[in-house]
Amino acid sequence: MKGKRLGFIMTLVLIMALAMPAWAADTKIDSVKLDFSYSGEEPKSGNEIGRIHVKAPDGQPFTVEYAEYSNEGDVWVVGDRPLVHVELTAKSGYRFSSTSKSRFTLNGCSAVYKKARIYDDGTQMELEVYLKRIGGTLSSVQNLEWGGNVAYWDPLEGSKEYEVRLYRDEKSVVTVKTTDSSYNFANNMDREGSYTFRVRAIASYNSRAGEWSDYSEDYYIDEDEVWYYGGNGAWQQNARGWWYAYSGGGYPRSCWKLIDNAWYYFDGDGYMTTGWKRIDGNNYYLGPDGKMRTGWQQIDGAWYYLDGSGVRTTDWQYVNGRWYYMNSSGVMQVGWQRINGDWYYLDGSGAMMTGWQYINGAWYYMDGSGVMYAGRWTPDGRYVDYNGVWVQQ
Repeated sequence: MKGKRLGFIMTLVLIMALAMPAWAADTKIDSVKLDFSYSGEEPKSGNEIGRIHVKAPDGQPFTVEYAEYSNEGDVWVVGDRPLVHVELTAKSGYRFSSTSKSRFTLNGCSAVYKKARIYDDGTQMELEVYLKRIGGTLSSVQNLEWGGNVAYWDPLEGSKEYEVRLYRDEKSVVTVKTTDSSYNFANNMDREGSYTFRVRAIASYNSRAGEWSDYSEDYYIDEDEVWYYGGNGAWQQNARGWWYAYSGGGYPRSCWKLIDNAWYYFDGDGYMTTGWKRIDGNNYYLGPDGKMRTGWQQIDGAWYYLDGSGVRTTDWQYVNGRWYYMNSSGVMQVGWQRINGDWYYLDGSGAMMTGWQYINGAWYYMDGSGVMYAGRWTPDGRYVDYNGVWVQQ
């Protein structure tokens, strides 16, 4: 009996040995050494993302299959942190056994371990490594151009804001900062002369200013144009009315002007206008103080709705969750209104009504779009006659 038992145990051991994976006898790779070097010069802002060289020192039990940058984009930008993806293959008789940071020795390029993954029964390793962050300053801004008195340029990746310097006749006028890729210099172009500008970007990463761009093309403003581009100034009044005098001479004429966050319109003689004005095919209302009005306005006993740009609206308007109807003169309507062949009821505030409404002693039903039912059954099974009145039986 004992001999049989011993034979059974030996057989079981043999079976278990055969069932064990082949790598059980492999030597563990418990440390990884790699050397990193740039292909060419050290990456700088504005350089194309090139190649990275990674190799295993002689005698290492693995090979480097490939290594490449995994950063998005085509060029390096100040603040970028190069990320290198490396694939390793264990040599025959070896397998990777650890992804602990302490098991990696990375030399060159200020390489720092990020993470690693072992797969294919320990024969493969995927490694990600950070290199030295891209420092320096941003490259120069490109494609400067004028659009009237507005300066435009191409946005630059990696920037948080821009410094823009305006010149008149090659002398600096003002330097401003903006987060946009344009700037309106209307208030600074208040004298005759040839205007140019330059731009430099401020890096998001280290707040360092980049190189100044080349000068834009010249934009010449003659004496007759100064009144339009203007600048800072002060209000003046005479017997005829108010006008706005620029500190450098001249005044706005036949144009809109934004002054202290309010819009004003000046006529051909330069005087501030008030009341209703038709300008470029649209109707605007300028209050007694000359300021352009927006939103709901009661004027001479009637209500009007002026949109965000000050234009008087007509037809249906959706305002703060309610529908209102303005006639061709822009006057808000109330009560019963026949519009495009359908009847609607607008309450005292001008809001369009829906559903059942009790009006002047009778019940009426308006659908979801405000149209009155007539000569038909309502959704809740009541009949309304051809005048829209509920016929109660």
